[in-house]
Amino acid sequence: MPKRSYSNTAMVRSLRGSEPIAYAFLAPTLLLIAFFLISPMLSGLFMSFNKTSLSGLTRFVGLRNYQFLLSEERFLSNLQLSLLYVVCNLGISLPLAYVSASLLTRKMRGTVFFRSIFLLPWIVAPVVSSLLFRSMVDPAFGPLGMLLEKITGQQHVMLAEPFWAMATIIFHSIWRSLPFMTLFLAAGMAMIPREFYEAAKVDGAGPWKQFCTLTLPLTKIHLLIVLLTITLWTLQDAETVYALTEGGPGYSTEVMALRLFKESFINFDLNRGATLGILLLLVGLAFMISYARITAKEQD
Repeated sequence: MPKRSYSNTAMVRSLRGSEPIAYAFLAPTLLLIAFFLISPMLSGLFMSFNKTSLSGLTRFVGLRNYQFLLSEERFLSNLQLSLLYVVCNLGISLPLAYVSASLLTRKMRGTVFFRSIFLLPWIVAPVVSSLLFRSMVDPAFGPLGMLLEKITGQQHVMLAEPFWAMATIIFHSIWRSLPFMTLFLAAGMAMIPREFYEAAKVDGAGPWKQFCTLTLPLTKIHLLIVLLTITLWTLQDAETVYALTEGGPGYSTEVMALRLFKESFINFDLNRGATLGILLLLVGLAFMISYARITAKEQD
């Protein structure tokens, strides 16, 4: 016993002595993170407190950029559309992802081939898939446009109508997000021992009961990662929205990320673009805190 106690103490001392070496190995990575992530964030925060004139003169304006945006109806519409974009994407794709993940984890013929095909929407470049969707909703030869015409009895230019334009953007985002969510959740479901489900069947639990008591709790960490990843991707999605509608008709599909792109690279107002970037970061942070609190409450 004394020898064991001595050896444990020596091991702890040796581990403590190796901490500086571990930090030295981590230093290059931490420096890169600080350079590529923290420094642009601080630069954007600094720019959001300033105003640059066309002559290149920069002056400090404090919170004036934030006050302007928060009191602007267009920005409030941008915020509402961004929240709608995230909620609709997650609300529809998440249940579908659990259903498709349960199918992928079953031992059936063609599952490996189906997994490969299922990844295609996620692999295809966003702009390419956006152009594909534009052709699908074309009122003259697009299959979705012609289907809508047969259902309603009148021709619709879907991307020229606010409701259908936003619905097209959301449907495109679901189409792209579903493969990632499915494969990530399927990886978590594959780690659950089959004996758990067999015991639940013996106890008389049906599919829904098995999902609530086994699948959902045991894939909670995978679910949290999926929610965070898809939420941030959706909030930052400007290229697909721009390729589909450019924020139109009017501002009916202009989400915050697209507004940021327009202000920074079309209007060349980098100060307002930086302000939008900080506000977008705060919205993403609010989602992250909400997910973390919900997970913590369920664990308690």
